[in-house]
Amino acid sequence: MKSKLAQLVAVGTLLLTPAALLAQEEATGVVKERMDLMETQKDAMKVLGAMAKGQAPFDAAKATAAAKEIETTAAQILDLFPEGSGGEPSKAKPEIWTQWDKFTTDTERLATAAAALEEAVSGESPEWKAKFKDVIDACKTCHKTFRAEKDK
Repeated sequence: MKSKLAQLVAVGTLLLTPAALLAQEEATGVVKERMDLMETQKDAMKVLGAMAKGQAPFDAAKATAAAKEIETTAAQILDLFPEGSGGEPSKAKPEIWTQWDKFTTDTERLATAAAALEEAVSGESPEWKAKFKDVIDACKTCHKTFRAEKDK
């Protein structure tokens, strides 16, 4: 389980590559806003990931703040994907708009998973790592369906 969690954390922290960072610099408007939001989520995931992997000591206050950040930003995702906002430099796939109900469900799943994680870390529950894995899985599920592959 521990190595599986470490692998999931590693995948989660690699969501943005140098090519994606360059695209973020070129982005404007709502595309830039959503790239910034995803960067915020990535930073929160790094805080939690370091604790999950034992690279940083567990800190309930920092973990709670990170989980709350993910939950708060997850609630903003839908507003940042108005129809017609795909295309370069965005990696948003057209499926977002053709499968809007699934996209909505995926973002709600992330918000729900982040809320459960927030509750677990604030109460210092030993189940917090499993709740963190649920957040990672929610991110991966959405990205698999709705985000174009990164440039190699």
